[in-house]
Amino acid sequence: MMAVTNRMGMRASAAGLTTLLTLAIWAGLGLGEGTARALGDDKPQSELLKPFQGTWNTEGDGIDAKWTFEGEIVKATVNGTDYKCKAKVDTEAKPQPTIDLVIDEGPEESKGKTSKGIYKLDGEKLTICVSVPGKERPKEFAQAEDEAYLFAMKKQK
Repeated sequence: MMAVTNRMGMRASAAGLTTLLTLAIWAGLGLGEGTARALGDDKPQSELLKPFQGTWNTEGDGIDAKWTFEGEIVKATVNGTDYKCKAKVDTEAKPQPTIDLVIDEGPEESKGKTSKGIYKLDGEKLTICVSVPGKERPKEFAQAEDEAYLFAMKKQK
């Protein structure tokens, strides 16, 4: 008789455990979905890139550059070299918002690579620090030889 009772208890425990695991999985899926929404993943890049639209020129000394944002495409001329890239921003990244530029057209050694960057957008002023294509994302807004380039730009009117 004890063997029967233990089996029934084990069946009840197994059924309870299955129910508990099912609920935990559903709850976990729901929390994961909420986290993705909280990070702004539901906004299309075209909407996130709206404040960038137009032409930006460097100011003062340093790198001579002109960047034009048209939707998700960036056409840039840097010290006389032309680039065409697809831009992707993460406005929620910490400690700085990030921008990734996948280079479609430009020097052969850059094509197909990604230049990772950080940015600050303050009205008509845009500061971008980007890595040399294929290198790590810069951690600060500073130019570093063979590592990162700093662009301080003003929107063209």
